[in-house]
Amino acid sequence: MSEQAYPSGLTDLESEVRSITQQPRLKEQKKPQKEQRPKEASAIKTVWQRFTVICAVEIVVKIKAIARIEGFSIREVIEKFLRDGIARYEQKHGAVTNRKKSIDEVL
Repeated sequence: MSEQAYPSGLTDLESEVRSITQQPRLKEQKKPQKEQRPKEASAIKTVWQRFTVICAVEIVVKIKAIARIEGFSIREVIEKFLRDGIARYEQKHGAVTNRKKSIDEVL
């Protein structure tokens, strides 16, 4: 295929590419903003750490479905379930803390 030169000095291929790339872009459709939820006081100061959990496929499917239906992220749903489980554990067994030995107990 021979390329013809246009008066502007561009080849037909360059002209085609330029016509495509210089067309005005369609404005992206704005997504409706999510309703602002009040943040918990503890969530504001939370430091995040990533860890992996392996569980049954049926649990993963249900967690994803709950998050989608309720409009939350998967992280938010799992964190809620974990917090509730920890609260029930602490009601039964007492507060969970990072129990470190005193240096006096070691030496």
